[in-house]
Amino acid sequence: MIYLFIGEDELAKQEKIQSLKSELFHFKDAEFFNCEVFYGRELTLPLFKEALSRIPVAVQRRLLVIKDALKLKESLQEYFLGQINNLPDDSILILDIAASPKEKNPLLDKLLRIAKVTYFKTKKKTNAFDLALSIETRDAGAALNILADLFRAGEKPERILGALRYQLTKQSLNPDEMVKKIDLLLAADLTIKTGKLKPEFALEALVVRLCLPAGR
Repeated sequence: MIYLFIGEDELAKQEKIQSLKSELFHFKDAEFFNCEVFYGRELTLPLFKEALSRIPVAVQRRLLVIKDALKLKESLQEYFLGQINNLPDDSILILDIAASPKEKNPLLDKLLRIAKVTYFKTKKKTNAFDLALSIETRDAGAALNILADLFRAGEKPERILGALRYQLTKQSLNPDEMVKKIDLLLAADLTIKTGKLKPEFALEALVVRLCLPAGR
């Protein structure tokens, strides 16, 4: 059985994988012996063949998960194109991709024809201005999640600070609150530039402070 997961909702994907594990593995240590997770960029053809050659331990089927499957090496993509219909019956394979590429991909075309395809939500791309808006509503949890997404996307700390400064000037704040928030931004900027804290920690602390109610 071959599954193809398409989308960016990692939580939903993990829930689906966990559901499959619950169906396949009925005792405590079954997952340890019968489940393997690989990343497309790092997986090699010999390693994959070795994984396929292992027999299930005390269960009927093994589960192999390949994340970022379209980043598989050319030799592996060619192997899949030629052998994907002949994979062992005692293995279940999940190929996971974040999004369908714009250009034609022979491996994806074949998987779409023969695999059980499940589509997951594509996350909205967040930016530094989304962070500023979450801070404006004092939603610290949402703001910290957006900040984490920005760092994962490679957003630069100075751009994040710039967006926060820009958004601050558009808010209707009393003079005392405006001065306080500007002081917090300047202090965070100085902390990052002097290396007193890692940018991630400095900006997390800044976001929490900016979300606090006025007067605190």
